[in-house]
Amino acid sequence: MRNLSTFRSYYDTYVRDISIVFLLLLPLTICNAISIFVGQLLNFSNIPLVAQQFFYFSNILIGVYPTALCLITTYYLSSKHSVNPMVVVPYALAMFVTISLANGLVADHNGLPNNPLVALLTAGVATASCVSFRLYPLNPSRVDFVSALYKQVAHFFGFLLLTMAFSALTKTIIAYGDKYRDLSVIDPLTFDGGMAYVFLLGLLGSVGINGHNFLFRAKQQLFEDTKLNIAAWEAGEASLNILGQGFYDAFLAIGGSGNALSFLCCILLFSKDRRHTILALSALPLVMFNINELLLFGLPIVFNPTLIIPFILVPIVSFAVVYGVMSFGWVNPVSTIVDWMTPPFLSGYWATQDSLGGVVLQLVVVGVGILIYRPFYLHYAGRSNIDDRAILRKSEIENSTLKSFLVDVNTSMGGYINKHEVSQRVSRMLSQGEFVMFYQPQVNLNNPKHIAFESLVRYKDVNGNVQPPTFISDFQQLDAMWQLDQMVIDLVLTDIKQFPIAKGCKVGVNICVDTVSNPKVVDYIAERLTYYGVPATALEIEITEEAILEDHTQITANINALQNLGVKVAIDDFGAGYASFSHLLKFNFDKVKLDRSLLLNVKEERGQNLYQLLGKISEVTGCALVAEGVETEHEKVFVESCGIETCQGYYFARPMPLDEAIVWTQSVESASKVVELG
Repeated sequence: MRNLSTFRSYYDTYVRDISIVFLLLLPLTICNAISIFVGQLLNFSNIPLVAQQFFYFSNILIGVYPTALCLITTYYLSSKHSVNPMVVVPYALAMFVTISLANGLVADHNGLPNNPLVALLTAGVATASCVSFRLYPLNPSRVDFVSALYKQVAHFFGFLLLTMAFSALTKTIIAYGDKYRDLSVIDPLTFDGGMAYVFLLGLLGSVGINGHNFLFRAKQQLFEDTKLNIAAWEAGEASLNILGQGFYDAFLAIGGSGNALSFLCCILLFSKDRRHTILALSALPLVMFNINELLLFGLPIVFNPTLIIPFILVPIVSFAVVYGVMSFGWVNPVSTIVDWMTPPFLSGYWATQDSLGGVVLQLVVVGVGILIYRPFYLHYAGRSNIDDRAILRKSEIENSTLKSFLVDVNTSMGGYINKHEVSQRVSRMLSQGEFVMFYQPQVNLNNPKHIAFESLVRYKDVNGNVQPPTFISDFQQLDAMWQLDQMVIDLVLTDIKQFPIAKGCKVGVNICVDTVSNPKVVDYIAERLTYYGVPATALEIEITEEAILEDHTQITANINALQNLGVKVAIDDFGAGYASFSHLLKFNFDKVKLDRSLLLNVKEERGQNLYQLLGKISEVTGCALVAEGVETEHEKVFVESCGIETCQGYYFARPMPLDEAIVWTQSVESASKVVELG
């Protein structure tokens, strides 16, 4: 049952995502269909020169479509997985173009890649590759620019090797496909061959492949044989074949491929969802000229496992019905090749020698199609049974309607636009102004000579104004906290030599959850300590409470490895809402920093009792304690009464830039000497 639920979840997400992608390209698809329609209308009105312009425009849209599909699919998937699309797009385009050109999957009239299925697959592979390695846009102002550049070059080269492998695989698949087409005996002029022909057209169309292009040889032969048969029949030299080009165009594509008019009528008759009804009414003018893209991609049918079944099945059943009726002589066989855009019922009348029987037969075909589409559509729409009065299953409806598609698109695009703005903001900060470190002292009440600092990152703009650390949330949105922490570590190790580290002064650096659980963090810190020539004993790593809720195994290993280097490890903001006493026993911290929120409650007896209890942590765990947020004389006295020696807060000093922190340190040292001499 659980597996079924998981499959259902993947199915819903899969259909919705594919639908959103096709929905974004729907204007292009509909404009193409309208261009063809206008061109046909102008040809009918004997204005061929203008008609050719519309046909040319249609060819351009058809040529651009697969590349646009690749780009938009890449854009959507990468933004959904929080990877910058600008990083992923070159990967997808390189793979798409390489596979297409290497295997001749290009349009004859413009040389552009023309296979939508390859476009979708390459977009998915490229996104998966970049998501797995979490690539970020290159920024020359970053301290790790050179290493990031070479990593991305190596990754891209590896991806090109993968592209070559996929290209070779595609070549093999195409070779087998050509071999199958050459060996197969698909003759649309026979009953068995016709059934196979219709099945393949539907199957290929359901996954975004133009079946007429794939079966071009069979279709071309069908057209030529039909013309010859009609000419022989008109000359009285042969009987009229039942099967021919007009048979397929007039009766097996009523409203477009999949006999889409049946599906449209099914929605109008049985849908209780206003959004589906509006979609069907919007598609009606196009469907009446056998243009069904709005239905195919609006709901969608393409790549929808539920609606693919009737999409393939309806033409097959229609084939059998029409063939049987004409075999019994109840309706005249098709005697002309009607234009594929001829409206339904009119096409049936003209195709069957101006016979109303052809119109009636088309009505029967549409009715049969409605009956077949009905249970599948109701299931897709989320009905619990096929009774008209059944209650709609709202969760499924919300996942399968045009409105939810548009909401998802809007959310995705809005999220990416916001992310793009954040990325630009961070890029400006990295290239303009500078990041600087401020330092707040941790004062030992019993021995002022024991000096320690907590480092706090700030941003100084081009005008020299220091900004508060609100930018940290920007780095979090970009999943770039590891990069920010690397930069902060470098800045602190650059400054740290100016503190009296030889006398035991320590400087703490806050690192985030992602960094403390990163397997690379210990090696990185060890390498930077060596690079800057700073003893490990001068550095203290502070991690927040929420970090210890993550991967315990990796975090424990990292803490132990850092301590083996000589780096002290502290838990910051203890008591802010995440941690418990059990975590202090599970992790071997050197220092615990009590959050100011605990100190705010000491006006009440229960708050005082709790703080006094926390003051005894060091007796149990052996770790040092720091009272954060001490801002008044009263708070300092209370903290000292709890047995806590070290304090940090505005009462002693606010966070200071490096030069002021050095002056403060010197003043404390001078004061200590005066006390000693006194």
